[in-house]
Amino acid sequence: MNMRIRSLDEKLYRLLSAFVIAAASLSSLLPLLYVLSSSLVTDQEWTAKNGFILWPSRPTLLAYEKIVHGSIFVQAFGVSVLRTVLGTALTLAATVVTAYVLSRRELPGRKALLFAVLFTILVGSGMIPGYLVVRDTHLLNSVWALVVPMLVDSWSVLVVKQFFEHVPSELEQSARIDGAGEWTLMTKIMLPMAAPAIAAIGLFTAVSHWNAWFDALLYINNPHLMPLQLVMRNMFANVDLGFDMNAGITSGLSPADRVSEQSLKMAVAVVGILPILCIYPFIQKHFTKGMYLGAVKG
Repeated sequence: MNMRIRSLDEKLYRLLSAFVIAAASLSSLLPLLYVLSSSLVTDQEWTAKNGFILWPSRPTLLAYEKIVHGSIFVQAFGVSVLRTVLGTALTLAATVVTAYVLSRRELPGRKALLFAVLFTILVGSGMIPGYLVVRDTHLLNSVWALVVPMLVDSWSVLVVKQFFEHVPSELEQSARIDGAGEWTLMTKIMLPMAAPAIAAIGLFTAVSHWNAWFDALLYINNPHLMPLQLVMRNMFANVDLGFDMNAGITSGLSPADRVSEQSLKMAVAVVGILPILCIYPFIQKHFTKGMYLGAVKG
């Protein structure tokens, strides 16, 4: 009898868990489906359905064609790609080197350096001092203004440092016996051991750079250097982009053959989401492993 009760309780628990997971998944997918569907409809269908579209009746790619033909979107996409690639690569390089140096217990002044890293986590510089530093170093209106202030993340340095410190000392000693120097030890021994953590930090850094727009709002006045996320923010805030939304491939067409401004905004949103969605599956294994190991090592 007890076994039957436990079996019934277990079935109810699994059923409830499946329902909760399905509801959470559906609530996460519906906004994405709405954005994608809204980017594939004509002006006529958008008006007929009052802007609430979960499945387009006549899908069209006119909104994406307009993005391709709009130079401001192509330039912004290129700036975002350049910023993400350059910023992620430099951040990972700076993080690995800093973490390796701090993991050396024989380093003179190691405790003072660690305190400096921890202090930057607890106390931020603030927006105005940050702007003054960027201005006085002549980085305004350049891609470097979007990369250099985010070059080193103290939390990431501490995570990678923990990985380096948990590499077996026997492995390090045997490498030194074979004649390995500090550079070889870091690149050939330490770096592969910390690959999961570096992959996770790389993903966080890339997503942070790709989604960032507020720093560009502060440091960039040249419209040719604005990243895609800032252009998208300006579109949704109805800020003048210096670009006629209704000009180009959709002008002179009937409502059944052209796209609305809202569909164009949704298409830009899809373009802004797509790169990260394409990259994540390739590093998911390393990302999951890196987060798990980072949680259990102390």
